[in-house]
Amino acid sequence: MKKITYILFSLILSAPLFAQSEIDALRFSQEDIQGTARAMSMGGAFGALGGDQTGVSINPAGIAVYRSSEVMGTLNLSREKSTVGSAGINKSRVGMDNLGFVGYFPLRNDIMPLINFGFSYNKLKSFDKDVSASGTPRNTMIQYIAHQSDGVDLKFLEKTDDFDPFTTEYWLSALGYNAYLINPVKEGDRYRYVPVNTNGTTPYSGIRTYENGYIDNYDFTIGTTVNNVLNLGLSLSIKDIYYDLATDYLEDFDDKGGYTMTNWLNVRGAGVGAKFGAIYKPIHALRIGLAWHTPTWYALTEKYEAQIHDVMDAFVDDPNYKSDIRNSGSYPSSYDLKTPGKIVASVATVLGNSFIASLDYELVNYSNMKLKLPSNSTDDPSWYDLDNKVISQHHKMASTVKAGIEYRFTPQFSGRLGYAWMQNPYDADVVEFGDAVVAGTNTIYRMEGDSNYFTGGVGYRFNRNFYLDMALVYKTRNDDLYPFPNVYEGDRLVIDAAPFSLKSNSVRGLLTLGYRF
Repeated sequence: MKKITYILFSLILSAPLFAQSEIDALRFSQEDIQGTARAMSMGGAFGALGGDQTGVSINPAGIAVYRSSEVMGTLNLSREKSTVGSAGINKSRVGMDNLGFVGYFPLRNDIMPLINFGFSYNKLKSFDKDVSASGTPRNTMIQYIAHQSDGVDLKFLEKTDDFDPFTTEYWLSALGYNAYLINPVKEGDRYRYVPVNTNGTTPYSGIRTYENGYIDNYDFTIGTTVNNVLNLGLSLSIKDIYYDLATDYLEDFDDKGGYTMTNWLNVRGAGVGAKFGAIYKPIHALRIGLAWHTPTWYALTEKYEAQIHDVMDAFVDDPNYKSDIRNSGSYPSSYDLKTPGKIVASVATVLGNSFIASLDYELVNYSNMKLKLPSNSTDDPSWYDLDNKVISQHHKMASTVKAGIEYRFTPQFSGRLGYAWMQNPYDADVVEFGDAVVAGTNTIYRMEGDSNYFTGGVGYRFNRNFYLDMALVYKTRNDDLYPFPNVYEGDRLVIDAAPFSLKSNSVRGLLTLGYRF
């Protein structure tokens, strides 16, 4: 597998500038566990229960559980801490996580006694996260750039008054060459590149990343029940992506010189999909749910820019060298993304008016993610074939398990507990070898681990109309933070990225207020 991946990696890295990679595909395909305070306090396990906006978003058949109309909203106060070594950065967020309306319409029909309509807004993912890491690398970014530039013709890297290399070729090579970080060596009719001579100085390296944004979802749902035994539902989903990323990677060579590479990425877009669901109630105490979420088809537009600020006077022999900021300029790009679909199987038990236990299992095949050219593009339709082949090799089926209980102490007051586990989507080989494919100049990426959620909360019914739910959600995950991918030739590791260990912990406080009428 190493040899195949290396060949694909080399081909992708030499592609023109408007390239995306598996990192981009996964970023917008993977969603978090979000929801109302009641559902989240039960670990998000609401697929077979319904009667809650999160339950409807998991399984649209849950809208048929309602026997009254409802309006509601959830306020989120969260704080996430990202820690590398002894250094941690906190980032806080306040916002509305969901809003919803359900309209209950009884029918004069014993077989189909109702038809319900609903609209809901749900935040599927928040990208808000800052990370900082520093240490002594085993290999430098300069060595990585030099290795990945081998075979690129020098004429495509030199920036002149008449030629801009950022309009045609691989950005990282162009930035590295124009910042004097790599030097060309001609061998016959091809070029290879060597790192600038830093006299064996071991650098201090640092990473800083700043992320902001979200994936929001808008569902339009219709559902009914057949003989009060089988609930059926359908949702049309519209998703909105807003994402900003800024990264810095620096190498400081014993205070004699160094450089900082900065990247900016802005992505905007929208997508459509659908959900189909059913909930079967063979007896009053048992609910069985099954739902299918179709893939989401996104149309995305991004704008990206990169620069290197180099101060390498102590190492560069060229008399024309002057420390400077080498900027690529800002460029737009458009592409389509098809995310994988999702299957949700659920079971729940409702014992009288006092106790509820619920379990959800979700399955997503991330190897089915597909990057595509925009529908109106005139470029070669096979443009992303290599990227999609890498995606299928590097990703797998991933499971999510959610479980929760609720106990009603009085007719007004309830207590809840829950837990959820979300499996990472990576094939075991890519986790072991750390050779994900990146595009453009932003080589920094996270290899995310499994996520664990510990949840709890309470609910209070003031009367038959008003209710208030509160929840606390604690999430933890361990990631590998790579400054650039490992590079292999065959099975031999030639560039060792030595990833940092990143620990992420977040606490969310959720407050849901609802009115039924």
